[in-house]
Amino acid sequence: MHHAKRDGPQARPASPCLARTVLTRTMSASRSVQPATPRVPLAEPSSSHHVLGWDEMGLGGEFDGARLEGASGATDLSDVTFRDCVVARADLSGADLTRSRWEGSLLEGVFADELRAGKSSWRNVMLRQSRMGVLDLVDAKVQAVRIGGAKLGRVDLRRAIVTDLLIEDAVIEELDLDEAKATRISFSEVHIGRLSLHGSVLKDVDLRGARLAGVGPVMGLRGAIITDWQLQELAPALAADLGLRVLGEG
Repeated sequence: MHHAKRDGPQARPASPCLARTVLTRTMSASRSVQPATPRVPLAEPSSSHHVLGWDEMGLGGEFDGARLEGASGATDLSDVTFRDCVVARADLSGADLTRSRWEGSLLEGVFADELRAGKSSWRNVMLRQSRMGVLDLVDAKVQAVRIGGAKLGRVDLRRAIVTDLLIEDAVIEELDLDEAKATRISFSEVHIGRLSLHGSVLKDVDLRGARLAGVGPVMGLRGAIITDWQLQELAPALAADLGLRVLGEG
């Protein structure tokens, strides 16, 4: 009688139930750690403001408790400081806000084909019900800012430092965070046509409330929070970034 040769104990295939259990426990553990939420202003500036005309704005000046309305024209507001100010129903298409500083202020009903505000600083600021073609915030510092009810074309935050930003009920055609450092950003009911993340550093960036039409590169999402459904939608782009070929079963 011949006996079958044994080469030693055979490895048992991994149990599908065990794999599902490990995956479930891993996902549950990650979900138990909630992202830090942005610390943004809840109150508006004080109601008593003195109305100023755009022609009263001086290069590099400082303004406290001012209210500005109407078209700014080609006003040079570079290096100007705004504290506890209100800009309402204003057209800033021609204004230059380069290196301007905004603290504890409200911008409401603002329109601009292009808002030039590179290297500017924004702290405890609210932007509401506004429409802008291009919001240029390259190399800017954005801290404790709340944006709501806005329709924005291109939001350019390249190389910016963004800390505590909440965006609600808004449409953004393109959000550029290339080489930006972003911490504690949250979205609620926001549509983003394109999110660019080349060289960005993200921490507690909560994208669960955003509808993402396109992201690139997907690997730039490291440090962000997304939903299971968003992960499924991003799967083709993730496969492309990794050079994967996804085929059906043979």
